[in-house]
Amino acid sequence: MKRWWIVLGIVAMIVIFVVTIPARAYSMILENYGTHLLATKGTIWYGSGNLTVAGKNIGRLKWRFRPLEIFTGKLAFNVTMQNQSIHLAGVLKRRIASTEFQGTTTLAHSHVNKVLLPYEILVEGEFEISDLSVKINDKRQLEVLSGSISWDGGTSRYRADDETRIFEMPAVAGELTHADGFAVLNARDQEKNIPLLTARFQPDSGLFETALTQYMLDLSQMPLGSSTDLSTVVLEVSRELY
Repeated sequence: MKRWWIVLGIVAMIVIFVVTIPARAYSMILENYGTHLLATKGTIWYGSGNLTVAGKNIGRLKWRFRPLEIFTGKLAFNVTMQNQSIHLAGVLKRRIASTEFQGTTTLAHSHVNKVLLPYEILVEGEFEISDLSVKINDKRQLEVLSGSISWDGGTSRYRADDETRIFEMPAVAGELTHADGFAVLNARDQEKNIPLLTARFQPDSGLFETALTQYMLDLSQMPLGSSTDLSTVVLEVSRELY
């Protein structure tokens, strides 16, 4: 009988230890991916921390453990993250050799304009990403990417020939996919269903490619392109983001 009390005592100590592991334990795991979790609070099961990537504070990450999903062979957490330019909410799942996220994201125009800045393009408003699904394996390779993007449109501007041109964009709908190691966005006029652009990004190399249709050039008043078919790609540009 005494032995059973000893066993139960050891088990209780292990359970207490596991349950109370501090949230900063995730910092050691994330550092392998060039990411840091600072100012942590709570435990590994329920807590929060400031997520930092490449020295930049991305936002306050909060998580809550989903215990029932452990019986399906994965660790799962309800997560949210928010700062001035991004709001993310969904479920983060960790399998033996991959990490998955499913949820929704809202991006402010300031976040999008950071990507568009080298092209001297500025937009306004918020970008909604719904039904977002991302899966990355332990080799940091993108295996799954899907989701829908919507933007209400509005006033946009760009510079060309030392001149700032202002134009109005219609509401935009887009679909996220992946192909050949690239994350791909196909965007179109939401009402007229005419293609606007295709953007491709390769995480490994930082290569960002954009293909614009005649319709997109007409809307933005760019004096380029000559196709009578509005859906024809008439301008392609690429650059390395890092």
